[in-house]
Amino acid sequence: MAGSCKKDIANHSKTSETLPFENENIKLELISKSVPSNVRGIHFFDSTTGVSISYEGEIYKSTDSGATWTLKYSNPTPEQPLYQVLFIDSNVGYVVGGSNSCGGTGCIPPGGLILKTIDGGNSWTKVFQMSKVEFLSIVSNSSGDLFVVSHGTKGRIFKSINAGINWTIVDSTDFVLNTITFRGNYGFCTGQYGNIIRSIYNGGIWELAATVNANYIGDIKFNGGNGYCIANNQTVYKTIDNGNNWTQNFHSDFQTYTLNPLTENSCLAFGAGRFYGGDWVYGNYGAIRQTKNSGNDWTETEFSDIAEIRYTSFYSASEGYASSGTRLIKVTVK
Repeated sequence: MAGSCKKDIANHSKTSETLPFENENIKLELISKSVPSNVRGIHFFDSTTGVSISYEGEIYKSTDSGATWTLKYSNPTPEQPLYQVLFIDSNVGYVVGGSNSCGGTGCIPPGGLILKTIDGGNSWTKVFQMSKVEFLSIVSNSSGDLFVVSHGTKGRIFKSINAGINWTIVDSTDFVLNTITFRGNYGFCTGQYGNIIRSIYNGGIWELAATVNANYIGDIKFNGGNGYCIANNQTVYKTIDNGNNWTQNFHSDFQTYTLNPLTENSCLAFGAGRFYGGDWVYGNYGAIRQTKNSGNDWTETEFSDIAEIRYTSFYSASEGYASSGTRLIKVTVK
């Protein structure tokens, strides 16, 4: 049964700034301008060491806080982008990607792939591939089982109980699925038409939990008793009852792409601000939205000297990185 959706927009304030930026709640510093192009995901183990993946199917590693990046993997299959990186610990990690379409007459779509590292991202091997799908999101549950989300003709959830070697379909939907996550034994997956499906059995059985007023739901994350998701890349919804009910918590006139609930009270949302453009250069400014009281109030800060922010990684409740094009920003939450 779908959960209810009540409109309850939190208060928020908006400012426009440049980097470096610091106030009583947050500090942002431009660390590097050498992040590989077309990044689709980043993961930092600590303030020094991180991994980035690209749309071109490449994986890079940095050991100097993002100042330089070394190529560790290049996908030999063309038109098979990478979409998300997940590390189980400091050594074992996974990357998912793929494409269920291609250009040109008679082309064969490359399909989906799953890569694995056991040495902290220094080397990668392909552990699984499948035709006619693309893998978008990957997560591990409390038992160490892996789950990936794909979409092709249907949305599907795959499960592996042997560290990514074999995969079985555990759920299939007639709408596109986007992002999968776990909170304890509860699994959540967002999708098209505002749908959120849920498993209360650690990923064994999945059912529709709620439908919010949106064309699609993107990112979804939990911390403590609070969960957040992004609808239509503009509205943040919040749940306090394991996804039974969702309320509109924050809305921006501009795009919001990724969530980082760092504590039960603190959550950051990154995305875009106003549009800028001319004959040759155009895009949206970067922006960050922050709450420190569980979403009751939000601040919205736009940065006119960087582009939109799509990918983030926090290695603690107070420190992490955000990527804006080829720029890497150190984020410190006070």
